[in-house]
Amino acid sequence: MKNTWVIVADAARARFFRVEDNAGAYAGSQAAPGEASVPRGMLVEFSELVNLAARAPETSLASDQPGQGHDRFGQATHGMTEPTTPKEAEMQRFAKDVVEALTRALHGGEMARFYLVAAPRFLGLLRDKIGNNGLKKALVDDLAKDLSLRRPDEIRRALPERL
Repeated sequence: MKNTWVIVADAARARFFRVEDNAGAYAGSQAAPGEASVPRGMLVEFSELVNLAARAPETSLASDQPGQGHDRFGQATHGMTEPTTPKEAEMQRFAKDVVEALTRALHGGEMARFYLVAAPRFLGLLRDKIGNNGLKKALVDDLAKDLSLRRPDEIRRALPERL
């Protein structure tokens, strides 16, 4: 049996589920399903990563306001802004943490393949971080939907019958 995980995430929390009772699982994708009977594997949550900074107000993440720059000639001043906000930087850091946890699990033999369910904006960050480190081949499918606060049975109904 393939060890399949389902990761459900948003910018504040990533929940890790193992698919149990999944004897009919296949190694294909939805585009190329296997011949086995349709399994209905139950999701069992076994771990989570939490990003406390995602719930913090933007002002508490930065030490002070962006500064002002002065023109070399004359009296003009202009505001300096950061290329990414502290909130966006925290989201990118958390996406990297989630991908690193998945990479360790894949290379450690804990997981053979996975489904990724995430809030649309956070899913884009996760896709960017996955890159070509072996995770791309293990990713069966992803779903751009925020189910991070849902019960496991609700999450399971949103996934394909054949995991």
